[in-house]
Amino acid sequence: MHSTSTPLPSLNGKVSAYLWTLPRWFALPGVVASVALGGVLTGQSPGIIALACLAGALLMAYAHAYNSWADWRSGLDQGSESERSHEKPYTGGQNVIAQGLVSLTEVGGVTLVYLVLSFIATGVLSSYTTQWVFLPWVLVAACAPLYSWGKFTYTCELVLGLGFGPFAVMFGAAVGPGPEMARAFLAGIPFGIVFGYMAELVDQYLDADVNVPKGLRNLGALCWRKDWGLGSMLSLMVVVTMGVHVALVKTQVLSHWTILTLPVLPFIVALTPFYEKKQKAGIMAGLGLVFLYGLTLVVLQGIHGGG
Repeated sequence: MHSTSTPLPSLNGKVSAYLWTLPRWFALPGVVASVALGGVLTGQSPGIIALACLAGALLMAYAHAYNSWADWRSGLDQGSESERSHEKPYTGGQNVIAQGLVSLTEVGGVTLVYLVLSFIATGVLSSYTTQWVFLPWVLVAACAPLYSWGKFTYTCELVLGLGFGPFAVMFGAAVGPGPEMARAFLAGIPFGIVFGYMAELVDQYLDADVNVPKGLRNLGALCWRKDWGLGSMLSLMVVVTMGVHVALVKTQVLSHWTILTLPVLPFIVALTPFYEKKQKAGIMAGLGLVFLYGLTLVVLQGIHGGG
């Protein structure tokens, strides 16, 4: 008699899910840009910046794994392939439980492992800098559950923007309360808009058709429901980002050389037709431009602004 039970996932499949799919390393350039900007602003050494980036990367892995756990619990990633969040060309984290690669309990365990590893790395970082570095660490860690809750309360973009922007830059700054920490927070606002609002708008907009009936309530869902033009919304965000960036240059929070990064942003809007019709090429190109903006800003700030 032949067994009709579902075959167990291979060990290689599980390890790949633990080490690659769940952490979603595609976003690493964004984390590096934000954390490194903080280190550059406060004049940290390359070694300290690298250590902060490592701790930040592990914290990102925790947040992404938590998102897979929470989205399954909330129902966003449950159902048949046509009923759950669409698999994107840059991540399959929303499908690992549905495909039977890992269990919900395993995802929860992986989430805790990455959180603990980040805590240890941050402890090492604090021994070279200040224990105040745990303040932004806690703030970023708290963004994970708040982001998942925010998908149903129109606040996920704000939470994601704070986590990838101001809080991450504060973490990289590795300083105590004072003008330098405030400067780091302000310097992270453009990253918060680009990473938290622009990139997230596209991501959630593409999932709105299956997730709005499940209760999804965020900017991407609203844009889809109201039939607002995706390009128009992105254009508005580009204008806001440029205005904030220029204001930060005028107040000497950022170097005036960082203005050279701004021409990258309109091209994110220009790719709008591709986000839906040629999703893989469009999204990957859009992410590349988002990361180019962030990383180029850090380089220019480091060369011409310093701490």
